[in-house]
Amino acid sequence: MSAFAATAMSATDYVLDLSKPAYPEVINFTANGNAQVWSDTYNENEYILEFSPYMFSHLASGSSWNGTYWDGFTIVKCGDNATQTNWIANQWGNMAGGGINANGKADASVPYMFAYCPDFVPNICTMMYDDEKTYYVKGMYVNIAAYSYYACKNGASPANAFTKEGDSFKLTVSGKDEADTEKSCSIELAGFHNGKFSALTDWTWFDMSTLGNVKDLNFVLSTTDMGTYGANTPFYFAIDKLTVTDVPPVPTAVDDVTAAKVVASVKYVNLAGQVSDSAFDGVNIVVTTYTDGTTRSEKMMK
Repeated sequence: MSAFAATAMSATDYVLDLSKPAYPEVINFTANGNAQVWSDTYNENEYILEFSPYMFSHLASGSSWNGTYWDGFTIVKCGDNATQTNWIANQWGNMAGGGINANGKADASVPYMFAYCPDFVPNICTMMYDDEKTYYVKGMYVNIAAYSYYACKNGASPANAFTKEGDSFKLTVSGKDEADTEKSCSIELAGFHNGKFSALTDWTWFDMSTLGNVKDLNFVLSTTDMGTYGANTPFYFAIDKLTVTDVPPVPTAVDDVTAAKVVASVKYVNLAGQVSDSAFDGVNIVVTTYTDGTTRSEKMMK
């Protein structure tokens, strides 16, 4: 039995609340295409969005190219999830049709956190804590952007429709602890498997508890649809109600049983399906086999 299971500890959950900004103190919106968008989305003097204890990156590349480009995170209100004839002007929608309201439903009048994370700029979508502490990550709600969804489903030049087995568009979130040890977890936003296309068209809870106690989060998108100049898939996604806690979750009975098992072997599998006794650079699936014949798999980043 673990020590945490035997000791009751009082925990405080911190849920991302977009109605309570810390910086800027007021989030103003302006009409942009089919949405109401944070009015400073293209402001090169604004580098963060803070909802204590969270600080999200904004315009990490440092330039809006005269108000024509943005990256990182912004805040959006949009209920339009239909396909468009001009995606750049109408890039803001998510497939759920709005943020999550008090009843847990998608609502066009409720803002959500929206991200653009192009693959040509590293570490562009990040989150740090404003108190410089570490927190245990629980998870967040995730939804695919409408632009990304229709590009994956139907194609949107240069993006190709997902029609090949194994086509995939994923969000990977990594975090570092105080010793700078990094862990990661992933969720598929869209894919083509068993002859069918599927995507996260509703707000979906993304369990990120395997990250443990971390001081930051880094959000990275990946796609199987790659071209000469990088990813063809539009690299957008939406999140809501990111949740962390200041006390480690109490281990379940399953956790205690797993801790008591004896490891027989550990194998590492990369995204190409190669298997090794040592970790590959990049994303690994770590497969632990125990002496009782059971196995356990988890993702890690080297």
